[in-house]
Amino acid sequence: MSLYKDASLAMIPSAYKDGKLYSIRPTDGSGDFTFSRGSNLAATRVDVNGLIEKGRENILLQSNQFDTTWSKSSTITITGGQSGYDGSNNAWLITKTSAISYQGIRQSLSTSGVQTASIYAKAGTLNTLAVYIDGGSRPYVAVNLSNGTFTGQRGTEIDFNIQDVANGWYRISFAFNESSSDYWIYPDWSETNTGTIYIQDAQLEQGLVATDYIETGASTAQAGILEDMPRLDYSGGASCPSLLLEPQRSNIIVQSEYFGANDWLKSNATITDNNSTSPEGVQNASLLTITSAIGNIYDNVGGTGDYTFSVFAKYVDMQYIRLRSTGTYVYFDIQNGSVEQELNGTGSIEDYGNGWYRCSVTGNNTNSLVQIFLSDTEGGTPTGTGSVLIYGAQFESGSYPTSYIPTYGSSVTRSVDSCVATSVSDLIGQKQGTMFVDITINNISGQTNDPIPLSLKGSGSTNSYISIYDNGRVQAVHYGFGSVQGNINLPTYGLTDGRHKFAFVYRDNDFKLFIDGALAGSDTSGLVDAQSDVHIGYYNTAFNGAIKNHQSLIFPTALTDSECIALTTL
Repeated sequence: MSLYKDASLAMIPSAYKDGKLYSIRPTDGSGDFTFSRGSNLAATRVDVNGLIEKGRENILLQSNQFDTTWSKSSTITITGGQSGYDGSNNAWLITKTSAISYQGIRQSLSTSGVQTASIYAKAGTLNTLAVYIDGGSRPYVAVNLSNGTFTGQRGTEIDFNIQDVANGWYRISFAFNESSSDYWIYPDWSETNTGTIYIQDAQLEQGLVATDYIETGASTAQAGILEDMPRLDYSGGASCPSLLLEPQRSNIIVQSEYFGANDWLKSNATITDNNSTSPEGVQNASLLTITSAIGNIYDNVGGTGDYTFSVFAKYVDMQYIRLRSTGTYVYFDIQNGSVEQELNGTGSIEDYGNGWYRCSVTGNNTNSLVQIFLSDTEGGTPTGTGSVLIYGAQFESGSYPTSYIPTYGSSVTRSVDSCVATSVSDLIGQKQGTMFVDITINNISGQTNDPIPLSLKGSGSTNSYISIYDNGRVQAVHYGFGSVQGNINLPTYGLTDGRHKFAFVYRDNDFKLFIDGALAGSDTSGLVDAQSDVHIGYYNTAFNGAIKNHQSLIFPTALTDSECIALTTL
């Protein structure tokens, strides 16, 4: 996203660097927007393949440099430069020189919550390998590298997996829910033999499954959606992404994916975690099965007031799912993708592809309880048993669901999205110009802070902006020289949810607002003051709307009426 001379602001994504989104022009970097979102990996988006993309982190240090941060037992030697699973010479030979049990290499750490440990390994003269986590119930898995089978496990493993990656190499992984103090790799485990194994690319990450390996050095490393990366969201299709800008929200549910955790209470219901492919495209969806007609799972969450409870669901053999947030009930048909019945609340359903729907219920929560029921009858008492797949539960303060915030043992807050370009007065025009924005509004009636999708700002209180309101009101304002100069206020316009295009033309004594291909209002009195900064999605403090930004443009000249009509026509 950049500013340039003709239509100074345009979405032309091509590269990310240092928390900025760059476009193919201008090449000198002028007009580049700076994005920020806080200091964690709480944000997600829908990527170009239609899958939910998270931020990921390998918590281990020197993840493939086992002669550095790693400590070794006295009977262990380590030799690098070995032929690896990936065709490189980056594997390591681990040699056990004495017939003593429990000899290996380890890395000390301090982590907690739902995590997955993984490593690539191959048999040498020894066949047995164990990966052991010291902490809590001390979970481990042991494998036979000659045939790729598990030979033992202990503790609170949620799931374990071994993947054949060819040429004798396997990726061994297991998920657990523990506090951890050491990550151990044992050749030969407790057997009293000497010999060798090969290892490569160790990883420890939050979540229920092992994801693509992330190389680390002296510090941890991250991939996916990072804290200051703009979220180009492809939920509207791969050909035209939207810039997703959202307010700060917290997911109060502490286990958003691990439904087998004790935090989720089961009543005549069972959970099988990592049962099927989720909207992420990995196998971390849970199978929820009710064993009697009134079966459900529920969580006692904190917080009362106006909240939105959401969960992703996919039909298996039960057609209806009912979400409850205290006295608010909504029935959803997850076979056909529709809201069927609402009681004291509002329901919405969004298609995520491959049979997955995100079901959401908004209402007033009075005793901090959320529940997921299954039913084989529409809005009535269930008569049988059956199953659905579920993933990604979220309970957030607000009147609409925002993008998914994953949690793995504690509540997580996604910070507000900030998108600003400063000191670009030479690109945006001074005494005249045109602001254009193309947005989709998800929930206009639920707004509480009157979002401003696009604004300009100068010194002091000088600013120009387009603002929308929860009652459908629209306003375009230029404030300069210490007072309102141009004010197009449309209190009865009746703006609704959906896609809309706005163009605000400003020059001395000539202010016009065009909406969806028509002139909506004008003001012929007022002067234009100088401006230098551009803000997308918020004004002065923080963005507070449920809006997807398809395109924003700023022209340094006042466009004609016919140009504005053509530009804003849907």
